[in-house]
Amino acid sequence: DEAALRLANASIQTPEYRPINVFVNFYSEPEYKFKVERANFFPQPTVDGGVIRFKIKDAGEYPPVSSNKSFFSMVNSAFNGKRKMLRKSLQHLYSSADIEAALTNIGLPPTARPSELMMDDFVRLHNYLGNV
Repeated sequence: DEAALRLANASIQTPEYRPINVFVNFYSEPEYKFKVERANFFPQPTVDGGVIRFKIKDAGEYPPVSSNKSFFSMVNSAFNGKRKMLRKSLQHLYSSADIEAALTNIGLPPTARPSELMMDDFVRLHNYLGNV
């Protein structure tokens, strides 16, 4: 149940916010529906389950990125150093100066961390850095 809640409802600046949340929200609109008691399973696990409804987006509703592959690679890299600033966690992909300029250009502080960015922020950052 906790994993289902984290997947469907994680918000920025919480420990539950991870790359999977960005990926899920890229392709769908997740909605936590209900809890499934552990007694309903055999063998019975030590945790309760949860049901999530994923409303899959049409391809035209996906965020506009130049390349899904490079977008997801950037998001994964950003969260590899979850508590690090983006200019450090992405420095193997781009220069620190380019990252800082991109963050400033899209209206974020140069000290931004991945857990502080919403989906739209990641999209704008990716698209800006793709044009550098």
